[in-house]
Amino acid sequence: MLKSYLKSYTFLFSLIVILTIIISIINYLFLIPINIFKIIIPLISVFISSIILGRETKEKAYLEGIKFSSIFLIIITIIKLILKLPFNYKTIIMYILTIITSIVGLIIGINIKKK
Repeated sequence: MLKSYLKSYTFLFSLIVILTIIISIINYLFLIPINIFKIIIPLISVFISSIILGRETKEKAYLEGIKFSSIFLIIITIIKLILKLPFNYKTIIMYILTIITSIVGLIIGINIKKK
């Protein structure tokens, strides 16, 4: 199980970096507003990584989703503390959305595996 978590987290952080680079290039060329992408990029990355983890999970997707997103959020919180970024209600809402997205992604991943 540890191997599948490592694979999912590697994919998660790689996807965040790749999507950020792509959005940065698009923003540089076309000057689009970037505020919405601060929310979309992590959620899409968590969702896809959760689907990958869900394909290797046997049961209880909601618990695995909570574990997966909690570890990710702990890492993000440590980074925020190191960089001294503020915590506010938007951060809490983003954390809740991340947990929900992870749970939904794992549920979909388990159902994809069964077909």
